[in-house]
Amino acid sequence: MIKASHNPFLVWLFKLFTQIIIHAKFKKIFIEGDTGTPNSSILVINNHFSWWDGFFVNYLNNKYWKKNFYVMMLEEELEKRKFLTQGGAFSIRRNHSTTPASLIYAKNILKNTHNLLLMYPQGKLQAQATRYLHFEPGVAHLAGKTGAPIKMVVTLIDYFGSPRPSVWLYIKDLITNTYKPANIEQSYNDFMDECIEHHNKNTDL
Repeated sequence: MIKASHNPFLVWLFKLFTQIIIHAKFKKIFIEGDTGTPNSSILVINNHFSWWDGFFVNYLNNKYWKKNFYVMMLEEELEKRKFLTQGGAFSIRRNHSTTPASLIYAKNILKNTHNLLLMYPQGKLQAQATRYLHFEPGVAHLAGKTGAPIKMVVTLIDYFGSPRPSVWLYIKDLITNTYKPANIEQSYNDFMDECIEHHNKNTDL
């Protein structure tokens, strides 16, 4: 596996770049939901349909939570962009002998209350129009082992009458008595349905 190696200057540069590029490329950024900061590490799960997704969660982290940012990436993708390790990216290979090592590494990240870990539990890019996401078991395993609170983030992008898109970031704390994979998967998909319904009824640019 490829480990993260935070470089303080590059972390600062990523933060600045994230702020500048999002406001340059997007007309408006709308944020709704549970933005409060727990006194613990944070496990963020997010739909994954674009190159921008990690930047959006990093933007939320810089604005609200101010944790050390980590993101789990597929190893074949991180191999192409190894500089991202200096901003907190580390790798996982699905169904590989190194998979347990990646999960142990992620578990240790979540043991530090100053850290935030972003995961895409579906394990791959899927179109924004996908209405049900099937999760790999890694999120449930990590949450069960560490007790880290889970923030569900749903990202939606629309253009409407503008040549520049706007982005909506919906956030909800996952409240559950059990970290079973099926429970987390269903909770996220229910939240995503709520976000889409709310988005379609209330969006007004």
